[in-house]
Amino acid sequence: MFMNQCKPSISTQKNFVIHVGVAILCVVSILTPVQAEHLNQLKAMSLEELSNLEVSIASKTPKSVNKIPAAVFVVTSDDIRRSSVTSVPELLRMVPGLHVARIDGSHWAVTARGFSGRFANKLLVLMDGRAVYTPEFSGVYWNVQDTLLEDVERIEVIRGPGATVWGANAVNGVINIITRSAEDTHGNLASLAVGDPEVVNAGIRHGGAINENVDYRVFAKFRKNNKLADSNTSKANDDWEDSRLGFRMDGLLTVDDDFTLQGDVYRNRENQLSVLPDWQLGQVEKKQTLDDVGGNVLARWGHSLRNNDKTLLQIYYDYQRRDEADDKRHTIDVEFQYQFSPKGQHHFTTGLGYRWNKDEIKGQPDLFAFYPARDTQEVFSAFVQDEIQLNEQWTVTLGSKIEHNNYTGFEVQPSARLLWQPKENHSAWLSVSKASRTPSRSDNDVYGTSAIIPASLPLQPFPILVSGIGNPEQDAEELLAYEIGYRFQFAEQLSLDIAAFYNDYSNLRTFEINALDFSNLPAYIEQRAVFDNKGKGQTWGLEIAADWRFAEKWRLQTAYSFLEMDLDVDSDSNDASIFSTETQSPKHQLSLRLSFDPASDWETDLWVRYVDEVYDSADISQYWAVDARIGWQVNHEFQLSVVGQNLFDASHAEFDDELGLLKNTEVPRGFFIKAVWEY
Repeated sequence: MFMNQCKPSISTQKNFVIHVGVAILCVVSILTPVQAEHLNQLKAMSLEELSNLEVSIASKTPKSVNKIPAAVFVVTSDDIRRSSVTSVPELLRMVPGLHVARIDGSHWAVTARGFSGRFANKLLVLMDGRAVYTPEFSGVYWNVQDTLLEDVERIEVIRGPGATVWGANAVNGVINIITRSAEDTHGNLASLAVGDPEVVNAGIRHGGAINENVDYRVFAKFRKNNKLADSNTSKANDDWEDSRLGFRMDGLLTVDDDFTLQGDVYRNRENQLSVLPDWQLGQVEKKQTLDDVGGNVLARWGHSLRNNDKTLLQIYYDYQRRDEADDKRHTIDVEFQYQFSPKGQHHFTTGLGYRWNKDEIKGQPDLFAFYPARDTQEVFSAFVQDEIQLNEQWTVTLGSKIEHNNYTGFEVQPSARLLWQPKENHSAWLSVSKASRTPSRSDNDVYGTSAIIPASLPLQPFPILVSGIGNPEQDAEELLAYEIGYRFQFAEQLSLDIAAFYNDYSNLRTFEINALDFSNLPAYIEQRAVFDNKGKGQTWGLEIAADWRFAEKWRLQTAYSFLEMDLDVDSDSNDASIFSTETQSPKHQLSLRLSFDPASDWETDLWVRYVDEVYDSADISQYWAVDARIGWQVNHEFQLSVVGQNLFDASHAEFDDELGLLKNTEVPRGFFIKAVWEY
């Protein structure tokens, strides 16, 4: 509702792209023969390997996918390498149940199982276990979540509650972006992608060993994106660039002690076309250039005990400064975890956590401010989860997390899950879980201008200011989720994963309209909307993912999602905005990825996506998008690929900022040439 150098010409940029492409081909022609120690060409994992792929997002304990009683999906490093995109949000389009929509050049709406929006607040996102959501609105600034994609090992995704392990705000899903160990990234890497609208995406990395027990890597990355298209296909004011430096160290302190130390710093500069309230016109469009800077450092220490028991201690510090809200934020997070098996059929995972967050938010003049401008929040947490192996076929997982926060006090978030494995390659599961979304700083402390209705004589002699006001008395939004799923693998040709869910929400955030306030006359009349918890409703849906190796050189990966939402308010509520939330998420989504390898050193990939219509302040039509990629493994060191994006559509809109403060643009047809040299 509120919240919120001289450039070369386009022709010059295109000439630059052509020249760089020619230069790449020249480099290919003079590459030296491969060195003594070669890097093997990346190949897709077999279906058996994929089903036994160990992930830790469900319980913080590594476990194969087919033994997890939850809707889990993994984007592998091979999926990333063969994709037609270069950013983390775009990669998440592969995941069933997730809605990924680009708003403009540097902003996305990414959500799981409904409630789509730029400021979506029911999805927890982590980078190597470090939470990247902001307490300002309990969401994610996607334009600053990046790393060298060649170093991403996998992206683990849970659709559905993950609060028992990860805590509040892990309501509709959890995403963990996991990078490779420093031991696996020895040597040098240089990558360069050039094209339009992504002008440059370049990265370099060097890795090695300090001694026989400690490995390291350092990297740098820079990207610059051109302006996207507005509604009449001309260029909008939404170009942006991002630069970052990072490092990682992994090693052994003793035979039983391992450690990780990593961190990065970034600067993100974005242009955007903001839609701001105006006393004379109601609203005006204003070009803004915003700078975001930040950095973090994380340390993790693991200690192995007898009987495969293990302790884990993780500490990180995160700093953010953003121009959009003129805010600064410091976060310190400490987590201790203990895994042990007191009896053969029980495996416990338990832990304690503490998060300290200090911020200063000055806001934007005449748009919004926070009262108080400075605040400190603390979260204390404890969780326990017991996986009980009843017999060879049945497993029960029981657990709960207890948190205490400044706003709502104690939150208890339990879950119960049942797994049945009648055969080696078959597993069925069901679960009941409770999750909470605690209020954010904006929910409690914001005072903002939502809209201005200019004076219009003679019927309306004074302008009307529509304001939005936080409410410190809010409760947490609550979810009771019921899920059921089934996975199976048929020989080496086909695997199928099906999940269905029914979510029951209560205490959803609403905007309650107060009586008109005439105390500011003759300047204006004020209409206040105060945050409250008078919303409720249900969502239900179905998600299907299939992987079919129907021939030796062919592979088809499909994902389909269906979602239905039915939201309402209490009888004493006058909020109407919650009903538009039902139509902000598409009912149907489809992803088809077809891969064909005509020769050992050639790859072709085709990605077809369908997204159903969504409605908000603007109607966004359904759309199809088709991407294509051709890859050539020139030798063991050098890869070259050519990608075309949105091939059969000049441009299409994907989402409109639900708060109306950001002018959406359209995603145009695009292309890029990418070279990766690893030696």
